Amino acid sequence: MTSSLTLELMLFLAFALTTNTKPQKLVVKLIHTNSIFSPYYNPSESTKDRADRTVKNSNARFKYLQAKVKRNFVVENDDYTYVASLKNVVHGFSVSFLIGQPPVPQLAFMDTGSDLTWIQCRRCINCSSQKVPFYDHTSSSTYKNMPCADRSCESAKCDDDGNCIYEISYLDNTGSRGILGIERLIFETRDEGIVAVDDVVFGCGINNTGTFGLGSGMFGLGYASNSIVNHLGRKFSYCVGDVQDPFYSYNKLKLGKDVDIEGDSTRFELIDNFYFVTLEWISIGQERLDIDFSIFERVEDRGGVIIDSGSELTHLPKAAYAKITNKVFNIINGFLTPTWINVDGFKQLCYYGNIFRNLRGFPTITFHFSGGAELELEVGSIFFKLDEGLSCLAFLPGDSDEQVSIIGILAQQNYNVAYDIDKRRIYFQRIQCELLED
Repeated sequence: MTSSLTLELMLFLAFALTTNTKPQKLVVKLIHTNSIFSPYYNPSESTKDRADRTVKNSNARFKYLQAKVKRNFVVENDDYTYVASLKNVVHGFSVSFLIGQPPVPQLAFMDTGSDLTWIQCRRCINCSSQKVPFYDHTSSSTYKNMPCADRSCESAKCDDDGNCIYEISYLDNTGSRGILGIERLIFETRDEGIVAVDDVVFGCGINNTGTFGLGSGMFGLGYASNSIVNHLGRKFSYCVGDVQDPFYSYNKLKLGKDVDIEGDSTRFELIDNFYFVTLEWISIGQERLDIDFSIFERVEDRGGVIIDSGSELTHLPKAAYAKITNKVFNIINGFLTPTWINVDGFKQLCYYGNIFRNLRGFPTITFHFSGGAELELEVGSIFFKLDEGLSCLAFLPGDSDEQVSIIGILAQQNYNVAYDIDKRRIYFQRIQCELLED
């Protein structure tokens, strides 16, 4: 755990919890991989090391989402329950919690594109390495099996003992397979208290192949009947500040029916566990870019725009990417010297110097959604540091204009992004996360 509340004290308090709880609002910390508060933090890594991981993770995420929404990925069988992407996720925001009794600390990656929360279990056939202890469901007094006969079991597959099983499949033939169970999760809150949430459906990974980034699994924020979002009131929000500041400590996740929801909103559509929104136009400063916005429309199994927590960078169709790049180039021309750098296979517009100081007052790039909601990107969301003294556009192009677009977490900085499942709306509240009340 990463606060003044020691792990020993948390474990003692967790042992003392015996009452069932379902909080009206749960507020927990989000921990970025590059944060000094993360067990993954490596002070010897360079800015370029971290940037390379950002780009590789974002590209892997884009390829997965593109394959999934087109439904052209291949798995050995087609009767799995859940499909998600954790390939190369050694990067992103994680949720810290304890599970079971006795409580075992876990750190799982937050993902709006998965509805299942799952972790690796100790008695696994194959286990990927992780920096937190393995949970043993056979030793937990609060663990319950989910039998196949249970109406909450959405899978048609059972093991020899009659347990409901899940299977997560990846594009690179890695994944996780295990049993669905019901357990107590315990969270440290922002005010250093602890809250126990009982009867949470989760995946206990028994056969795990591949490298999952030294985390224990995934904390799913997609929606399904068995998801923790549904269990805790069908509302959630997250607020992230400066992702590139390793000392920033105010990133937070809220869950529960009393989650504060403010700001302008746009309607979302749930497709394959992803939150699709309608992007109507893009502006830079006061100028609306001349883009045919039919390229952002979802047509059958192609295109569409996803609000995503798993990708750091934003992916756009080639035509939109070219328009933004050309406009940024023309605005900065004469102030800074541009350079085009190969970034994981893409020729990316970059600039030398302290871009955050030199481009103070640079016009915002604004995404305009249906219903009037807007997402304004300032310099810290338009560029990311590729190396010391070198910054590049935080956008990457697709291979065509028919591919899915992803609005990554960098574009969502300094916003509280709230999801109301019942109303099918996403809200954007521009705010510094440290000012957001718990």
